[in-house]
This record gives sequence, C-alpha cells and structure tokens, in this order.
Amino acid sequence: MDQTIERCPLCINGNLSDTDVHAEQYDNWLQCDVCSTWYHSECLKISAKECDSIETYHCPSCTKTHGPTTYKPKRRKSNRDHIKLNYADLNEGKTGDEKIWGKLLNAKTFATDCFPRYKGEEVTLDLLRRTGMKEPFIVEKNEGLGMQMPPNDINVYDIAHAVGENHPVEVIDVATQSEQPGWTMGRWAAYYHSAERDRIRNVISLEISGTDFAASITRPKIVRDLDWIDQAWPSELKPKEYPKVQLYCLMGTRDSYTDFHIDFGGSSVFYHIIKGSKTFYFIEPSSRNLKKYQKWTSSPDQTTTFFGDEVKQCTAVHLKAGNTMIIPTGWIHAVYTPEDAIVIGGNFLHGLNIPVQLRIDEIEKATNVPSKFRFPFFKTLNWYAAAKYCEILKGNSRSRYAFTFV
Repeated sequence: MDQTIERCPLCINGNLSDTDVHAEQYDNWLQCDVCSTWYHSECLKISAKECDSIETYHCPSCTKTHGPTTYKPKRRKSNRDHIKLNYADLNEGKTGDEKIWGKLLNAKTFATDCFPRYKGEEVTLDLLRRTGMKEPFIVEKNEGLGMQMPPNDINVYDIAHAVGENHPVEVIDVATQSEQPGWTMGRWAAYYHSAERDRIRNVISLEISGTDFAASITRPKIVRDLDWIDQAWPSELKPKEYPKVQLYCLMGTRDSYTDFHIDFGGSSVFYHIIKGSKTFYFIEPSSRNLKKYQKWTSSPDQTTTFFGDEVKQCTAVHLKAGNTMIIPTGWIHAVYTPEDAIVIGGNFLHGLNIPVQLRIDEIEKATNVPSKFRFPFFKTLNWYAAAKYCEILKGNSRSRYAFTFV
C-alpha cells in the first residue's frame, strides 16, 4: 500500500515533509511497480491522460531489467460500455430498470480474485501480526473460527420474530440507493417472502445486539480479540452506552446493490453468509485511491460515474453460503447480490492499522458525512484504546487496561 511518498529523484523539488505529502495532489505522481519509487509525472514528461492509461509503470532504472511500462488495453466500442446510471429518472419511475446495476457490472472487466483463503484454525493473532491484515481474506468453512451462527435454514420470518415484528428497520430502495421510511421487521419479512415484489429492496444496517436473535450468535474469536469495544471500552459504561456496531443482520434480495463506500471510521468488518451469495468489488485504500475516492464522493458526477473505472484495479470476489470474510481497514467496496441472501456481520476498530482508520475519519469530516453514518463514539473509543496501550507500554500488567497488544 502506497502510504508514503518520500521524494521525486528527478527534480530538485522532490524533498517533502509528511505534511507536504498530505497536501500534494497525488494524481501528479507515479509509483514504479518494481522498486516502489515515486516520481512526478511532469518530470517523466507523462501527461495526466497517459497516466490514466498505464497498467504497470516501470521507472527508467527498472525498465532495463523488467521491460517497458505496460498500458491498459483500449476499450472495445460496444453498447456494453455505454451503460449509464440516471438516478433522477429512476427516482421518478421513468425508466423502471431496477436491474441496471447487474447490467452495469456485467459490462465491466474486473481483476481476478487473488485474496488468500485460510482454514479457521489458521486465523490467529500471530497470522495477523505477520500479515498486518492489509488485504481481505476468506475462510470458506467456519470450523475453527470460534464463532456460532444461526442455522442455514433460517428465514426472515424467524429473524423478525426473534428481533420483534414491530422493530423498525431501515430499508434501501436499490434503484435509487435511497432510504425508505416506515418499515418494520414484520412488514419486511412479508415483503422478503412475497412471490411478487414491487421493488428491489435491501437491508444493510439492522444492528441486532441485545435482541433474542443476537443471543444465538457469537462473533469470530479473532474479531473479539481485536475489537477495541471488547478490549478497551470500560465495562462499567457498556450497560449505559457504547458503539453499537458489533452485530448486524443484512438481508438482500436478488439484484440488490450497494455502491462503493468505506465502512465508517475505517472500521474492519467480519462478514458471514448464512444463505445465498454475494459479489464484492474491492479497491485497495492506497493514498492515490483514497484521494480519488474523496474526490468522487464530493463530485456532482458521482451518481453517473462508476468508481471502479476511476482506479487502476478493482477486484471481484464471489462468496457463497458458509463463507466468512474479513474486510480490513479502509478498503473501498461495492456489493452485488446475485440471489436472495442473509448475512451476519459486524464492524470493529483495532490496533493493526490505526493511521488509515484516522485517515478515513478525516475523509468523512472533509466530505461532511452526517453523524448518523459515522462510527459512534469514534474519538472516545480511540482515547480509551490509547490509554490501554499506554498502560501496556508502562509495563503495568496488573492494570485493568491490560489486553493483547497487537
């Protein structure tokens, strides 16, 4: 991950402090894919348009041993390439094409999924210390993860009964990506199991902690070991208040889609598929990509621009029932639902990638993300975690602040 740009070796203006780096326009830099050295594109006499067409960049030194820079193949001219989103028309019901997302994704080409697969017993703190948990990984079977999940024959009626049929739920209209008010779990269950659904809808934010349904669920042990809420939030405060983000039930209908986003506060996510399947589209949270993401989320063209087209690489990952995935800090992703799906997931902050967690919080501030959609008690939780780390570094093993230092 390109976290730091030190200097451009081709110009006298290359010496930059860390503060200067954050102020730079990253679109004016190129990084060699072999030696990782950064260059000003202007110093290389490469235009911004040519930068966007580069697939793999090799600097002048590395070209001698690894060959020349390679470029992305030119797009074929076809109707598949010209699918555009028109939220205004969809919102007014003028087009009625709710399956536009599937058509759009089908028209794109994505990088092959090369993310690691582990057995449950292999996912330990030692593994995550070695890898830094820098990229998503998948556990195809849940044995060895130290977690408990609902049976795979559960349905939404069962969930509504366990959560409470009058429990409010936020429902997303997929065509417009907008929230629809006034839904309860009872109404959602009736819609979900209806033979004739009037619209494609999605539920992605039902937090279920404290419900009868949650009583049957145990998150993966590695998540519980890392989660600052479990490890740092004072136990005497938890009955009163705490960041309630640890356990969600997601219920997507066929052809549901959630556009590119970063989970609030740069939090990591565990994601277990009970029924159905999902396709994720992942973009690495490199400095360049985060800069592009911030620009995209603030652009008036966001609604007609597929963010995957704005970056060098977007990777498709297909998950099926029984799979568990960990999404690390800050990864940009979109999610498509090829078939009805029920998922259990949860968010957590941890000590493996604190700088990017803070970077995402800064992006949220800069782009005026409403408090409703941000990690609750984010700053407070960071201070509690900092206090615990300080106690550990002081060597006070008897302190109530002692916990696993990762």
